Amino acid sequence: MRQAAFLVDSRVAADDALEYKKLMMSVAERTAQAALEGGFLGLGGVQVSDAERTVLEELRVQLRLEGTAATR
Repeated sequence: MRQAAFLVDSRVAADDALEYKKLMMSVAERTAQAALEGGFLGLGGVQVSDAERTVLEELRVQLRLEGTAATR
């Protein structure tokens, strides 16, 4: 992701690069929210697990989106 962010930043206009990175972050967030984690028969689960939250935060850092709203 670090390389993807570098390529987008170096080859695309700044506004377009930011929008593309926000799109990638949005896809990752929606994927993490796609199903409940844990629980039994759909009860007591969580929408986004701690591990998924960790990965999303690392992705946000790699894309240099800290402090920006990734989803629309």
